Parts: sequence; structure tokens; C-alpha cells
Amino acid sequence: MTNILRGLHRKGVISAHDTLRFERRDNSVSEKSIDERKAALKERVQSQLQASQNATEQRAIASNEELVISVEEVDAAVELAAEKTKQRWIRLEEVERGRWRTIAASLILLGSLLGMMSGALILQGNPGDIISSSFFAPTDSVDIIGSAIQAEEGFEVENVTVELIDIESNAVLRTTKTDSNGLFFIDNVISKLHLLKLSKSGYNTMELKIIPEQAGVGPITMSYGNETITRDHHTVALGWDLESAVGLSTAIGVLTVITGIIGIQAAVEVRRGRRYRRTQYLAGIALFSRGLIVFGPALILLGMITMIFIREQFDDYQEV
Repeated sequence: MTNILRGLHRKGVISAHDTLRFERRDNSVSEKSIDERKAALKERVQSQLQASQNATEQRAIASNEELVISVEEVDAAVELAAEKTKQRWIRLEEVERGRWRTIAASLILLGSLLGMMSGALILQGNPGDIISSSFFAPTDSVDIIGSAIQAEEGFEVENVTVELIDIESNAVLRTTKTDSNGLFFIDNVISKLHLLKLSKSGYNTMELKIIPEQAGVGPITMSYGNETITRDHHTVALGWDLESAVGLSTAIGVLTVITGIIGIQAAVEVRRGRRYRRTQYLAGIALFSRGLIVFGPALILLGMITMIFIREQFDDYQEV
């Protein structure tokens, strides 16, 4: 600006006085403008510093708030994960317990079903086969061995006539005598009811009803006299008739089926897992179902043993 005024003064456009006056004014304006600019710049800098400081404080506050919220969320997430893990382990444990109860119940159920099948077979069986079995059939023939002794003094009586008589026909089947030791022997005697007659002069005649057995006949006492003494020495039943066999087989079959049903109930109780002792008692009764003689009871017994190892899974056992 000063250079412009001086150029105008040289050209004679303005006077020196005007040039000086304008220069002074220009300098005054310039100085005032610089001060204002400095003040404005200072104000802007302070404003920016204050704004920056406020922004920093706000960011710090926001950061602290975000950090607190983040910790709470992490804690909640950890608790949720722990609860889910706990529930998962509980479910796995329940599944494992249920697996062992299922095994025990299956063993008892299978053994009981075998028992029911055996009972059904018994009920449908032929009683004639039962009668002809070795359990009921008597021995075809046996040997009779016995002795005769004096009743009062206890010595052996020899030369005693021993007669084997058929009860139905009263016919004498065999005859023999006692030896010097008072012993007598009759071989190949059919095992049915007979009359054994011992007689000797001067002694009472002894008549004994017997069914010959392999064990022989016990000592027979001979007392002095002329009387006939009859004794019933047969202790074996006369045999099984068809009606008795039918009754026995029916009773065994019904008992087998009933105990098999009880075993099925025991298997159900095992799956429920409520009453330990009651379940063991029911399974114990199911042992008498006798499925396939030994296989059914063996399976039931194995199931009972399994229950012993998992007894804490039953409700009543836990309460104790």
C-alpha cells in the first residue's frame, strides 16, 4: 500500500502531505489488523484446545462406560456357559445311569420271559410223559436183604422160613430161609407192595407189608409165641396216577407263569428306579420262574447283581 502511494506522489497525483497521512493511516490499520488476527487466532486455538480436551474427556468417559458394560456381559456369558455345561453333564450322567438300569431290566425281563415260556410248555405238556419219566418211575426190580433176631435176647434166629407173597393174589412168589447169622436174601423182586412172611416153630409169625427198596429191609424181631403179628412197613407211596400228575404239572406250570409275570413287573420297577428293596424282592421271586431250568434264573440273578452296583440310582436308596 505504501509503495502505491509513493508512486502516485511521484506522478503528482497526490501531495506529499496526503501520502504521509495515508501511510500513517495504513500503518495504524495494519497494526490493528495484526492484533485482531492474533487475538482471533489465539481464540481459535484456545477453542480448538478446549474442544479437543472436551472430546478427550468424553471419549474417556465413553470408554469407561463401554468397559464396565463389557465386563458385565462377559460375566453373564461365562455364567450362561457354565450353566449349559452343568446341564449337559447332568444329562450325560442321567443317560449313563439309565443305560445301566436298562441293562439290569433287560436281563430280568429276558429271564422272566423264558420262565413264562417254560410254564406255558409245562401246561401244554402230556402228563403221561411226566409219569413215565425217571423221576416218578419206580425201580423195576430190587434185591431184598434182611435179618431175623430174637426180640428179648437179641441173638440171630436161623432157619426162619421167609415167604414173599403177592398182596393181590395171595400167591407165594418166593421162599427162602435165614442162615446161621439170621440173614436172608431174595433177588429180582418187583418194586411194588408185597407181603413178607417170617415163621418158625415156637415163634410168633411175622407178616410185614413192604415195598422192596435197594436199601433192604431192617432187622425183623422174632418173639416167642404162637400168634400172627401183622405190621405195615411200606413207606413208599404206591405211585403217581394220571390225575396226580396232571395236578402237579398244572401247579408247577401256573407257579412258573406267575413268577415270570412278577419278574416282568420287577423289570418295570428297575426302569422306574424308585424302590430298590421292593425291586430286589420281586426279582428274587422271579428266580422261581425257572426259565429253561437254569438260563432264566441265571439272567435274573445277573440283573439283580447289576442292581446292587447301581442301587444309589434308586430314589428310596438316595433318601436313606
